[in-house]
Amino acid sequence: MSTELEQFYEVFFEESSELLAEMEACLLGLDLSSPDPEDLNAIFRAAHSIKGGAGTFGFTDMTEMTHMLESLLDKLRKGEIEIRSEMIDTFLRAGDIIKGQLAAHRGDGAADEAAAAEVSNELKQFSEETTEALNIDKESTSSTTEQPDHKPNEAKNVVVESLPATSKTEQVSFNIEF
Repeated sequence: MSTELEQFYEVFFEESSELLAEMEACLLGLDLSSPDPEDLNAIFRAAHSIKGGAGTFGFTDMTEMTHMLESLLDKLRKGEIEIRSEMIDTFLRAGDIIKGQLAAHRGDGAADEAAAAEVSNELKQFSEETTEALNIDKESTSSTTEQPDHKPNEAKNVVVESLPATSKTEQVSFNIEF
């Protein structure tokens, strides 16, 4: 391995270690009753950055773990799910797993694959719970809301409103009325 490539690896290892420490500090300081959006964003960004670097170097074990963590954190940031203490515990354990994977890629021991599989399963369960809850909410909403009878291919009144574009993206709002 070239000296330059070794330097890139070392930068990744150092930055990932720092990001994991920041992520852990934010998780430990998080107020479950009223999580600070900035803390959730910081935790998400740390996982996202680690995932990107791990993907660049081909560390698929780290990429997979951080991807699952990042997905749940994104749902928390968007308010799609509420944080619970069990999630914090699992996120902290995921951070420990990623630290072990990082150390293994650095050449300092072996990653605990059994613990990684266990934490992965817990993260998947949280994700499935949120998906199930969203499906239940949709079902209960559709079953309690009176739906008008529509025939196939019946014309429907659709109103589309366009908002002013920003310099980065165009914003479009759709209001569909039946």
